[in-house]
Amino acid sequence: MKRYIQLEYLKVSHFTATEWQHPVHNHNHFELIFIHSGSGTHCISGVDYPYTGPCLFLLAPCDAHHFNITTATTFTFIKFTNVYLQGSGHMRLEQQWNQELDRLLLQAREQRIFSVAAAGMEPLVQLISSEWKAANGENSETIFFLLQALFTKIKKAADEALPQAATAGGARVTAILHHIHEHIHETGEVQIEQLAAIFGYSKHYLGAFFKEQTGSSLREYVNQYKLHLLENRLHYSTFSLKEISHELGFNDQSHLNKFFRKYHGISPSAYRGQVQASPEVRH
Repeated sequence: MKRYIQLEYLKVSHFTATEWQHPVHNHNHFELIFIHSGSGTHCISGVDYPYTGPCLFLLAPCDAHHFNITTATTFTFIKFTNVYLQGSGHMRLEQQWNQELDRLLLQAREQRIFSVAAAGMEPLVQLISSEWKAANGENSETIFFLLQALFTKIKKAADEALPQAATAGGARVTAILHHIHEHIHETGEVQIEQLAAIFGYSKHYLGAFFKEQTGSSLREYVNQYKLHLLENRLHYSTFSLKEISHELGFNDQSHLNKFFRKYHGISPSAYRGQVQASPEVRH
């Protein structure tokens, strides 16, 4: 029997409001909030973000938020849980989706609002909303693929939102960072020897150049980026430590444990128990 790519929980809602009716709340799902028109302020985890539609907000699970609406605002909310997919029967698509979610969760830490590129995202958001209505509120494989397309738009917008490099050195380090982000799941591709070969430097010069431009050693930047991915997998997925170790490029589970303890002082299993036991409210 064919097994379809679907999300465990998905809800799409589209409405216009002149006043926000909900108290400050958090939840256990991922949320994409597209604002078609209107203005006001969106408070996310204590930080205020003025908005004018069209724009899109990213909320990771556990973010607390509310809106202060200035002019009537038209929203589309796309909410889903079980952010990482497992066992759908489409391994390549699972992996692609999970890696897109890795990037999306990290982007939600760094960039909450997308305004400049939002107009280009609106047709996809409208298609997702239309498909949801046509399916009478049921999940569908079509919505899954439309969401993937939306993620691609968000990734492109995040890349374009990076400040333009003022120097040739800045442009080169931006290219290196993009390569690391794209290939973080492939350990060999983010080692200094391989990066030096790709970008035409000696490994000693590359290390010094990267630290001068970013303030961080290349190795530590890669480790911190991978650590954030690992934290998200432990928090939001049901993958075993063995599966996480394999997908994130660790030699084995023992290597993953040693790596994680270096930064958190506890085992990955203990960390997972703590974060997954934290009280969350679904809204």
